[in-house]
Amino acid sequence: MKRLMQHTINPQMPSSQPLDLPTPIAAPAYPVRPDAATSPLRRHGWIAAVLGFVVYESALHRAAHQPGAEVAALFLGMAPFLAIGFVALRRTGWRAPAWLALLAACAALWIWRAPLAGHFGWTYFLQHAGVNAALGVMFGRSLRAGSTPLCMQIATALHGPPLSPSHAQYTRRVTQAWTLFFAAMVGVSTLLFVLAPVATWSSFANLGTPLLIAAMFAGEAACRRIAFPGMRHTGLLDAVHGYRAVMAARAGRSGSSR
Repeated sequence: MKRLMQHTINPQMPSSQPLDLPTPIAAPAYPVRPDAATSPLRRHGWIAAVLGFVVYESALHRAAHQPGAEVAALFLGMAPFLAIGFVALRRTGWRAPAWLALLAACAALWIWRAPLAGHFGWTYFLQHAGVNAALGVMFGRSLRAGSTPLCMQIATALHGPPLSPSHAQYTRRVTQAWTLFFAAMVGVSTLLFVLAPVATWSSFANLGTPLLIAAMFAGEAACRRIAFPGMRHTGLLDAVHGYRAVMAARAGRSGSSR
């Protein structure tokens, strides 16, 4: 009897009854911040970003068309470059030399503002062409052999792996389309800047480009709904979340490899 009781309560004895394990909960396709629902600033930050972009582009466009506003146009055009310098300053270990370089650039801009104001259009052009070229390179590099197209990465972050072969092929074509779009933006921007007045170029850069980007998003969404009618389709904000998830994962991989 004693042996029977010891054998019955032996914790190492396998049980014939199934274990009552908790059911795993599927993780979302892209990570959700725990404070996303409690922080209004994070929840509506994209609205402030869009409004800030619209206000800045409107100020650029007005300064480019208003006679006598060349100095203001110069400072508006240089503001993003100074902001980039300030961000780089915060991340560099050589704080004193970096501070001196940034302060020297600001001082030179102020001292020579009058002669530089006559060429303020170059600051606008470098902004527009530089951003579009950088985006085109980012999309284009992801099309290299052995790389995953950027739109495929975003779709995987939104819908979860694996994508169907037809969906994967579609995302590759969309990545190619965005690459060609940004290359065309750089080409048209360069031609207009060289051949047309600054005001005409400004109309294309500050008004036409956002409308063309919106048309690209709308056209792609329409094509996706036609090609995949049974798919759960996402909106622009979901695409932004997916892009941020891809960039965060990429930054995490580069940080862990150091």
